[in-house]
Formats: sequence, C-alpha cells, structure tokens
Amino acid sequence: MYKILSVIFIILLFFLILNYWRKRRIICRVSQMSAYEKQELLNQLAEPFGFCYDADQDVFSSRTDAWQKNFGYGRIYDLAAPSMNMVLDTEPVYFNYQKKTWLIQFWKGQYGITTGAEVGIYHADSVIPPALRGQTLFQAAGEEEMLPLRIRLYSHSRRLFCFTRKHWWLTGFCIGTLHSPARLTAEYTIAFPDMEMCGSFLTGMTGLGYSWEELQVEETTVRFTLSVPKTPGSSPSPQWRRRYILWKDRLFCKIYQKVTSPFSCTADKLLYLYYYLPCAFRRTVCPRTFKKHGLFQKIQDGTAPHHWRTR
Repeated sequence: MYKILSVIFIILLFFLILNYWRKRRIICRVSQMSAYEKQELLNQLAEPFGFCYDADQDVFSSRTDAWQKNFGYGRIYDLAAPSMNMVLDTEPVYFNYQKKTWLIQFWKGQYGITTGAEVGIYHADSVIPPALRGQTLFQAAGEEEMLPLRIRLYSHSRRLFCFTRKHWWLTGFCIGTLHSPARLTAEYTIAFPDMEMCGSFLTGMTGLGYSWEELQVEETTVRFTLSVPKTPGSSPSPQWRRRYILWKDRLFCKIYQKVTSPFSCTADKLLYLYYYLPCAFRRTVCPRTFKKHGLFQKIQDGTAPHHWRTR
C-alpha cells in the first residue's frame, strides 16, 4: 500500500512540475508578443465566433458578417438564455414600416462571465399581428438595411464602453467582469433613413410606455436610455433564478480571474487561456454560444423544454 501511495505521489508531483513549466512557457510567450500581434491573433481567433476585439477599449464587439446573421431573432432565444447563465434586461420594439413588421431589440446584462449590451435590427417579410410576434422568427436586416447605431454602457456613472457603427447587430462585451443588469444603464442612438421609419419606431416606443421626455429626437435620429425595461414580462426568469445565475456567474468570474491572474489586460488573459485551456477560451470568447437555429427547430417540432416555449 505504501509503495502504491508513493508511486501516486511521484506521478502527481511530476504532473505538477510539468504544468508549472508549461504555464511559465505560455506566460513568456504571451508577454513577448507585441500589442499588434496580440490584437491580430485575437481577431483571427474571434472571427469564427462572429466577434472582433477593440484594443483601445479592451472590449469585444460583433462583426457585420457574423454567422449569427443567418439565424435572425426569435423570442425563444431569450427564453433559453437563463439556461446558459445569462441574466438580461431586454426591450423589444415592434413597428410596421413599408408593409413589414420590424423589430429593434435592445439588451443589457450579464452573459456568463461577460458584461455587455446589444441592439439588433430585424424584420419579417410581411405585417405580423401583435398576437403572433412572439412566435415569429425575424430575419436580420440586410446590408442595405443596416442603420448607424451607437451604444454607451454604464455601470453607475462609470462608462464601460462606447461603440458607434453602421450595423444590423451592434454589441459590446467586457469579459471577466460582473454587473447586475439592475446596475447597468445603456444609452442607445439610432439614425433612421427617413421620417416615416423614425415616426413608426417612436410610435412603438411610446406604445411601450416611454414618454416624450425620455426620448431625445433630432430630425431622424433617436436617443434613449434603457435602465428598467418597460416591456411587460421582459425577463423570462423569476427573481430567485436571476439571483442564482448571478451567483454562479460571480463564481465563474473569480475562477477566470484566478486562472488568468498572471495578466491584467483582457487580450493577455484570453491569449493565455487560448494556449493553456483552449476549450475554456472558446466558451469565453463567444457570449452567445448556443446554436439558435437548433433551438428554433426544437420549438417548432415541440421537443424543446416547456419553459422555453413561446406563450
């Protein structure tokens, strides 16, 4: 028995030493890379997931050619989000324009170990009755339908990021941070192509309960702040489940910070994670990891969990 324990101890010691030197080599490798090399490599690694890295703000954002564009948006995606440790505030704004029902959706909150905000532009092929909008899969706006967008995300008075871009799905994600959605404030700006579309959007906003004092309108540009959503039932989860998910996210954040503790910058942390734990890197760099089209198919054929189904 003593000999067996001795062998096990020697094997464990060997792997601990091997792991120590492996970590040291990875730390040296990342430390010796230039800032340009880090950004280029991180963008190459993030491209298949539909994201790009902004070194100036140390934040990730979505690409205009992201693969997510092929799968549009349906409410089922947000219903499934809690099962992936996401706690989000969301505000869907529906309106009719040019014989189509449009949806401009706003999100802010915690995506696992990532804090972020999004705005997406979608539409149906025809006018959808209000009773059927929650069951409809909207397609993403095409290249010629993209709009100039801006997101500013704040935690209390501290700005986390600001992105301005012509896009169909503009996002910003701060990896390795945790903020309750209630503590986040997102300011969104949208520039519409004409007064008709702008007016229809404003009708949708006032229909949700936004007052004209809460909307800043300049010609065809609208700016508003999302703090507490006005959409009834915007959160698919009860408060106890949201608190539980945030507790888990806080734990995962601590683990992420501990594992990547040799570095302080997000680029360095992620590249270290890429070389040290590739699987963990893949799950970290893509906040929305699920295959949306697969979920939609499950909803359609009735095989999805009951609490994911659109009511």
